[in-house]
Amino acid sequence: MKLQKLVDRAVALHREVSTKTEELKALKAELVQEAKLHPDALADTANGGKRWIAEGTDGCIARVNFPAASLVSEIDANGDLARQCQNLAGDQFRHLFAPVKFYQLAEDFRRKVAALLPSPKAEELTQLCESEAAPRVSFETTKQEAATPSAR
Repeated sequence: MKLQKLVDRAVALHREVSTKTEELKALKAELVQEAKLHPDALADTANGGKRWIAEGTDGCIARVNFPAASLVSEIDANGDLARQCQNLAGDQFRHLFAPVKFYQLAEDFRRKVAALLPSPKAEELTQLCESEAAPRVSFETTKQEAATPSAR
């Protein structure tokens, strides 16, 4: 019975949070639209973007950030973009760009490691290439859109 009440309360809270999240998303979209109506009030940010600030009735503030365009994470050394960058940067190219070699894990890595390497090397290699993952909880709820029940 205690477990059922725990699940009931968690699901009710999950529904409430989902509803509030949607409402918050809509309010944030309204703030973005409002900020766009006041381009003269946009301040420059350190990273090349813009910021707009609005104050609430109790002194709280909302900041709307318009970040600068993201820089590409990598450039194909043999592609047109690399050639264009080299032409523009000239002698300074090697100061602005660094060649990087990296490895990606093969598709279906765990199965392939187990098939290709003897134990305990297989387990050790797999652990070496893992990062910790946090537990996740998900809910399966009925389609009823009832109001959140009170805490039990």
